[in-house]
Amino acid sequence: MPTPVLIDTDMGIDDAIAVALALASDQIELVGMTSVGGNVPLEQATGNIGRVLSALEAREWPVIGQGLDQRNGLSDARHVFGEDGLGETDLPIPAGYQPRDYVEVFEHCLHAHGSSLTIIALGPLTNLAALMRERPRLLQQAGRIIVMGGALWCPGNVNRWAEFNFYRDAKAAAAVMSAGLPITLVSLDVTRQVALDESHVARLSRSGRPGGEGLARMLRWPLEHHADMAGKFLVHDAVAVGALLWPELFLRSRIGLEVVTTGEQVGRSKPVVTKDKSRQVGVVLSVNVEDFLENLLERICQEEFIV
Repeated sequence: MPTPVLIDTDMGIDDAIAVALALASDQIELVGMTSVGGNVPLEQATGNIGRVLSALEAREWPVIGQGLDQRNGLSDARHVFGEDGLGETDLPIPAGYQPRDYVEVFEHCLHAHGSSLTIIALGPLTNLAALMRERPRLLQQAGRIIVMGGALWCPGNVNRWAEFNFYRDAKAAAAVMSAGLPITLVSLDVTRQVALDESHVARLSRSGRPGGEGLARMLRWPLEHHADMAGKFLVHDAVAVGALLWPELFLRSRIGLEVVTTGEQVGRSKPVVTKDKSRQVGVVLSVNVEDFLENLLERICQEEFIV
C-alpha cells in the first residue's frame, strides 16, 4: 500500500522537483498539499501548486489549501527561482482552481488517514506552528513528519548560522521542533550535497515525460542567471521526499535540538546533548549522493532501473 502524504510547500523550483518525485512514485499517494509563504509570497505559492500539478499532468489531484505567510519583512528567494518562483516559465493557473483553507486540508487528511499519514514540510514551519496553537492535538495524529530545514554543523544559506526556512520563521521552527512530534529533520548539511547540473537537465528534457520536460524548463532559469551556482542547482526539498522513498540511502541518528529565536543568530539550529528522548528528533546525517541522483532522475523520467 502506498504511503499517504501531505506536502506543505512554499513552492519554488526545488519544491516542484520534490512534488514531481512524489507523483512519479508508486510508494506515495499524494493526498494533500498546502501553501506557505517563503520562497515566494503566499498567493504566489498557492497559485504555483496548481501551476505545477497542471504542468506535471497529475492524474489525480490532492486536496489543496492556502496557508499562512510571515509578516516579518524578510526577503524571499525570487532572486534564486525567478519572479514567479518557477523559473519564469509563465505556466497558467488552471481554470476553476479554488484552494481551501489549510486547516481544512490538514484535518481532512489526518481524519482520513490518521497515523498512516506522513507530512512533508518543505518551507517555513509557519502552518505547522499555527496548527499546534489552533488544533493542539491534530499533528500528534500523524505517523511521521519530515522537515526540510535547519543547518546543524554546516554554515547557513542566509548567513553563517541560519538556513532559509528556519530563519524565515524561527519561532515556528522552535515550537515545532520542541513539540515531541515524530519528526525527521533533513537539514542543509545533507541537502547541499545533492545538485543537478546541465547534463541532468538535458536528461530531464529528453525524457519525453511531462515531469522531466517541465522541470527542465524551470531549471534553466537559475542555471543561466546565477553564476554563483557554478552550474549546479541544489535540490533541497527532493531530498526530504527521497528520505521517505529510499531510507537505505541515508544515515540517521537522534539528537536534541534548539532553534535560536532572537538576536544575531536567529534561526540557528543548535544540536544539544540530552538523554530525554522526548526532546530528541530524528536527523539525517548523510546521503549516498550518486545513488540518490540516479534514483531521482530515473523515477521522474520514468525509466526502468532504481538503485
